[in-house]
Amino acid sequence: MKANPSLTRSEWLTISGFVQADLNVSQASQDQLNSSTAAPLNDNRFLLRRMRLGAVVDQQYFAGVVEIDANTVNGAQVRPMDVEATVKWPGGSVSLAALTVGLFKIPFGFEVIERDRDRLFTERSTFIRAFFPGEYDLGARLAGGWRFVRYALAVQNGEPIGESTFPVRDPNQAKDITGRLGIVSQISDKVSVQAGFSALTGKGFHKGTPPTKPTLTWQDLNEDGRYTAGELIVSPGTSGQPSQNFSRYAVGADALVSLRYFKNAGTTIYAEFARANNLDRWFLIADPYGPLGRDLREWGYYVAAVQDLGRHFRLGLRYDYYNPDLDSTDRQAAVAVLPARPFRPSRLRLPWSEAWRHLRPVRRRVRRGVRSSGRDSSGMPTDLKNNVFTLRAEVAF
Repeated sequence: MKANPSLTRSEWLTISGFVQADLNVSQASQDQLNSSTAAPLNDNRFLLRRMRLGAVVDQQYFAGVVEIDANTVNGAQVRPMDVEATVKWPGGSVSLAALTVGLFKIPFGFEVIERDRDRLFTERSTFIRAFFPGEYDLGARLAGGWRFVRYALAVQNGEPIGESTFPVRDPNQAKDITGRLGIVSQISDKVSVQAGFSALTGKGFHKGTPPTKPTLTWQDLNEDGRYTAGELIVSPGTSGQPSQNFSRYAVGADALVSLRYFKNAGTTIYAEFARANNLDRWFLIADPYGPLGRDLREWGYYVAAVQDLGRHFRLGLRYDYYNPDLDSTDRQAAVAVLPARPFRPSRLRLPWSEAWRHLRPVRRRVRRGVRSSGRDSSGMPTDLKNNVFTLRAEVAF
């Protein structure tokens, strides 16, 4: 027996998916391997960026989502992406309260919760990917809305699916608490506004080290193949170091204004910023007990504009800035702190619009950026070119 006989299967069950296949051309590519990870440094390649297949069940008091992702970003892989089970209390257009458990997006800001198939730009901004790699994490969430107010509060493991050390696992007992409070208002037929404030608090994890034994090493200093006095080196053993937790937090704000001139023309302008402490989990991984031996204060923002040019064309421009270490120019004990230079890319996309429901045409996307702290052929400091051109074909249903 169906839970709600007034709804047919086609009304409460939705199956959808999309495929994004890319051709990347990057000025930073090299025909070499990373010396520490053995990963290829070449990024001039074809790749399956995303392939999503999902089903959504939405009834009066219950809802569920199951979505699978396949890609070849770091080799071929298939993994669960969005798995949600929800009990909700119906309201108007939005439930007054909905309790969700499973694997879902971290409720912070605008870009994190934006769907990949709806996003105009190739990828999310740099600081969003640094703070929330993969966007999804396991936990429980309470969300809903009343009139123009929207809210979400989640308790999650704190290890997003795109994190490099313990993805979707939890090495410590502490949980990340994330929340967003915002508004959605249709001021008139031609003007709509969205805005919100977000916050996160939690604890990161520093892996301990096992104890080591004393070692005796022979170093052939004169390279004669024979032992001579002074060539034995004794390395004392070290005691093990236990794993430790460290505090991290973030606060942020976002705003969006959309102006609609007539049916197929309009302008959308939006921006977001975030200030964080020890939250970077992708770009410059924060660990106050690691090599730097101190807390990392992070700051990032982006400003974007999208112009609809009739039914078949859209133009988008976004500039984003990320500084993973605000103290990189500070001096401690008359010595400059080890720098971690900010990343200042801008992204320009000139795509065809999403006017066709089942087939989205090929799109051109250009990402421009500069990597600091490089060296030229003579060994002098210089900025390295890091322009990237992406040609993406996307099919959705």
